Amino acid sequence: AVEDCGSVYAAVRRHLERSLKNLQTDYVDLYYLHRINMEVDYLEVAHAMGRLIQEGLVREWGISTVDKAQLEAAHAVTPVGAVQNIYSMVERTSEKDCVGNGIAFVPFSPVASGLLSGKITPDTEFGQVDDVRVWVPQLKRENITGNMPIVEMLRSFAAEKQATPAQVS
Repeated sequence: AVEDCGSVYAAVRRHLERSLKNLQTDYVDLYYLHRINMEVDYLEVAHAMGRLIQEGLVREWGISTVDKAQLEAAHAVTPVGAVQNIYSMVERTSEKDCVGNGIAFVPFSPVASGLLSGKITPDTEFGQVDDVRVWVPQLKRENITGNMPIVEMLRSFAAEKQATPAQVS
């Protein structure tokens, strides 16, 4: 039984135990914190992940949507196995922030929320209630306009290669 039912560790452990039961396994290879919750100290989550690793329930842990300082702070508490951040032809910040430190890198949104598919133009409307692209900075009209030269180059190169822009990106 998990003591201190109000602790971050207890909460993470409860979620993990549910996942283990659903997956019908005794451990997971990689357990992610997918976004930092501003109401929960992510360093406490890092400590909890360390305990779960020591207990053999998790092999490695990952963290997603973090900047360099957050990644370094979490890694200092419990070594991070993988980081998943936005990475595409139009967003490469993670090259300097997250790559080259021995932590596996998993690109998130490699087609830039659809921008690099070639199907989005400055006139594309995102307005449906459940369309999260309304909130994506890359898809603000001015950013789409600014990135159109990249999209046009991508379309041209894709045509040469008999591929789609999304496949090339």
